[in-house]
Amino acid sequence: MRRIYRIAKRKAFFIKRVAVTEIDTSDQIVALIGFATFFFGFAAGAVLNLYYISINHPLVHQFRAALTYKSAIFGDGIILPIINMVAAAFILKNWEYVGRKTLQTALVAGILITAYFHINQAVNHIVNWAMPTPWHWNALGLWHAIYMFAVASLLSLFYILAIRYMKEEKDVPPSMVVVSAGIILFFFILRFDYIAFELASFFPRI
Repeated sequence: MRRIYRIAKRKAFFIKRVAVTEIDTSDQIVALIGFATFFFGFAAGAVLNLYYISINHPLVHQFRAALTYKSAIFGDGIILPIINMVAAAFILKNWEYVGRKTLQTALVAGILITAYFHINQAVNHIVNWAMPTPWHWNALGLWHAIYMFAVASLLSLFYILAIRYMKEEKDVPPSMVVVSAGIILFFFILRFDYIAFELASFFPRI
């Protein structure tokens, strides 16, 4: 009887240890995604921007760079890291529903979203330090395109799983509210960036 008790106790300890390990791993993945979003979306560009200013590089004098966009500072630097962590936590909790078809759909959505924004940028001649002339992106443009694809794919996977959750549970997950609100705020700041730029173009520089 004591032997059975000891075996059961060891088994319970092992199960608890595995569960704690899984939680710790999930937290680490979520934190890593937040850091990666911050670094690739804002920090790396900000450091390069400051370096280019220090050496008087023509790109930062002739075109808008990362630190001239509020959407880069507050969006890529704060909002997107937070909503990506929220999205990642939800995805990991519902990972059993992620199959090959789900991943393929999310990746295709990521490609389409990235292509849409870059085509729109080129068609409307929205030049900056990543696209100095329409349809001609430099290494910065490629960096940003890869970053956008990764974020768009992650959020697409999140919404696929969130919609499935809503259909099955007949309820809206709190994470969907947080992520959606964050995306709306990000696009509001992005739009304000270009409205401010358009208004500034009417006034002569002193």
